[in-house]
Amino acid sequence: MTPSPSPQALKDEGMRLFQQGKRREALAVFEQAAATFAAQEDFGNQAEMLNNMGVILRVLGDGETAATTLTQAANLFQQIGDASRHAQTLGNLGDLYAGQKKYTEAARHYSDAAAQFAQSNEKEKQAQVLRALSLMELRRGQWVAAVMRMEDSLQARPRLSFPQRLFKWLIRFANRLLGSQ
Repeated sequence: MTPSPSPQALKDEGMRLFQQGKRREALAVFEQAAATFAAQEDFGNQAEMLNNMGVILRVLGDGETAATTLTQAANLFQQIGDASRHAQTLGNLGDLYAGQKKYTEAARHYSDAAAQFAQSNEKEKQAQVLRALSLMELRRGQWVAAVMRMEDSLQARPRLSFPQRLFKWLIRFANRLLGSQ
C-alpha cells in the first residue's frame, strides 16, 4: 500500500497542475491539500490552499463558491495574524467582486487590501491593488476616481521607471485640470 502524499507534495502538485492550465485537476488537489493541512492544524497552509481554490473557482466562473472559499481563507489568515496573505486574499476578493460588477464590494476589498499592504510596508503589492482599483473605476467610467487611484498606485511604488514618472506627472497635471488638487 502506498503512503498518502504529504500536504506539501499535494500543494506542489496543485501548483504544477495550475501552471499547466489544468485548473479542475489543480482544484481537486488543492482541496485535498487543504483538508490535510487542516487535519495537521497548519492553518496558514490551509488558508493558502483555500485562497488558491478561490482563485481557480473565480476563473472557472463559480463566483458564489469562490466568494465563500476566499472569505474562509481571509478569516483564517486574519485569525493567525498573517497580514500579508490576508491582504492578498482581500485583493482576490476585490477581483472577484469587480468581475461580478459588485463595485462597492470590490472597492472595499481593494481598499482594505491596500491599507494592509501599506501597514506591512509592502509597497509594490499596495501599488498593484490600487492599480486594480483604478482599472475597475476606469471600466465603470469613473474617470476622476480612476485617475486618483492610479496616482495613489504610482505614489506607493518604491521606484518608478522613467515612463512611470512621466505618467505620474501627467496624472498630477490631469488632477489639477479636474480641480482635484
